[in-house]
Amino acid sequence: MESLKIALASDWFFPSIGGIEYHIHDLATNLVKMGHDVHIITRFGEYPDEKLPYSVHRFKGHINLDSFYVSIGTNLLRDVNELYKKEHFDITHGHSIYSPIAVGVSNISSGIRGIPSVMTNHSFLGKSILNPTYVLILQALLRKINGFIAVSDAVRQDLENILGKSLRNRPIHVVPNGIDTNFWKPVEDKEEWKSKIGLDGIVITTTSRLTKRKRIDVIPKLARIIIEKYRITDIKFVIIGDGPERRKIEELIKAYHVQDKILMVGKQPREKVREYLWASDVYLSPTIYEAFGIAALEALSCGVPVVANNHGGISEIVKHGLTGLISQDDRELLENIVYLLNNVELIEKMGKNARKVVKEEFAWEKIAKEIVEIYKKTIETFEEDPFILYTLHQALKGGITNAGVFNL
Repeated sequence: MESLKIALASDWFFPSIGGIEYHIHDLATNLVKMGHDVHIITRFGEYPDEKLPYSVHRFKGHINLDSFYVSIGTNLLRDVNELYKKEHFDITHGHSIYSPIAVGVSNISSGIRGIPSVMTNHSFLGKSILNPTYVLILQALLRKINGFIAVSDAVRQDLENILGKSLRNRPIHVVPNGIDTNFWKPVEDKEEWKSKIGLDGIVITTTSRLTKRKRIDVIPKLARIIIEKYRITDIKFVIIGDGPERRKIEELIKAYHVQDKILMVGKQPREKVREYLWASDVYLSPTIYEAFGIAALEALSCGVPVVANNHGGISEIVKHGLTGLISQDDRELLENIVYLLNNVELIEKMGKNARKVVKEEFAWEKIAKEIVEIYKKTIETFEEDPFILYTLHQALKGGITNAGVFNL
């Protein structure tokens, strides 16, 4: 297979930690394994880049919003342009339409340097009174992007709504997040791991940033109802993650008197998250606004069935009745949890199914190949369409008589 020189661009990369950061790292690593030359273009930050199996180029703009891990500035774009003159990439792959670096670099790529670009949308726009203005800005900023990738069909629909008529005939490919099935794998002895980390009974785990949108605050009430109404007491809920809603959730745990049933362990590294999943029987996702659900996919890969609400992208990775149970509302979410708690043999069966499905449909080896095919199609169909101002600049710089755009 022909080797490509690929630029992956985003504000969100190590040392910050999150779904997009690990997605970029895992994609880059797998592309390198396939024989491609991969370069990450991102914001400044202290990290041992030399230990990574690909090249990393870091830039700092005049404006740096550290709380959002975002860097902006014309100086940054100028420096990126110089990098493109030097490296001669075959394609640019931006990550997140909300990342200034991803959008800026992609525009330099396809609008100035004549290199095709694709952009992966990882999340929903969300709700805000500023959305109409934001949508117009996004439509203007994304008009030079040659194609898009959405991590779920729900995200594809959201992106179509954002772009509207400005999408024109540009493709939106739906390619889910990949997962390292060699890292996220089942453990041989679940009971041993429960004992090792101080857990017992049926363990129900949730990994999430603690924000209002994630709705982790419903777990204390669910725990109380399961104990009181259904008389199921041999359970333990584990909440992994941190965020602005943590104090509220802790207060609700006390209010519902379930301090002995819910364990909040805060934000944890991936290795520790995996250990908790190894000790888990069920993974719970109460959110109703999830673009994809990478945490749920990690659970499925570890052989843990998922109980989730039927909204957003998570319902596209959980196969109802096979790898987990999908719920229409919180009442049904509760009923599905109780159903599994009363049918322990089904938990084991769904867990085995989950592992099998993930290896077949979401392993990075498969996902990376799909993305490379999109790269190739984008390169083959690319037609140069530089910014008008850049064309004018080149014409003036080279002299009107030497400017190809004016030669008849």
